[in-house]
Amino acid sequence: MAPDAAPDKSRLRRWAGALGNRLFTGILFAIPLVVTYWILSFGYRLVTGLSDPWLKAFGVDFLGAGFLITLLAFIALGFMATHVIGRRVLDRFEGFMLRIPVVGSIYAAAKQVLQTIQGVGTSPKPKRAVVVEYLMPGSYLFGYATGHFTEAETGREMTTLFVPTAPNPTTGLIIAVPSEKVRDCDLTVEEGTKMLVSAGLVTPGRPLSVGPAKG
Repeated sequence: MAPDAAPDKSRLRRWAGALGNRLFTGILFAIPLVVTYWILSFGYRLVTGLSDPWLKAFGVDFLGAGFLITLLAFIALGFMATHVIGRRVLDRFEGFMLRIPVVGSIYAAAKQVLQTIQGVGTSPKPKRAVVVEYLMPGSYLFGYATGHFTEAETGREMTTLFVPTAPNPTTGLIIAVPSEKVRDCDLTVEEGTKMLVSAGLVTPGRPLSVGPAKG
């Protein structure tokens, strides 16, 4: 083996290690950009998709038309909802929607969820963050308490929890847990969102307080 072969291999390893470090650093820097782009792109496609099929049917097809028309439609609905005559028109349209089979059930459920979200800000415990024991004692599943109901057979109170999935907090699971097993947590909505979007990489920079179970 040539005398300078070992130094060449050592130099190559150093270069490979340096490139690997730069790649990892670049990925960490890009993750917030990619997540921001994904959320904005999803919102743009959602808003644009509401108007695009109708506009294309009338031969209107240029970039941003669907997005602009949908925003203008939302503004118009906002004006109607805040005026007496417009409110009456919307109420009659809503009554018509509620009378349609299947469609009425979906519309009523969606409106109930929206009204619940609107009322969250005025409730004593807005978007209450909670934990329940999961898999083993001392390990926790994070979620948000969303409602209560009584189990008919046992008469015990159950708490419904929304458990978001990471890193996409717009989807998740609805689980029902005995209320005495639910423990309050002082995790804020902002801290919870950061944990979800980062898949747990970003955690609150402070001790979290987990209250005792009520049982």
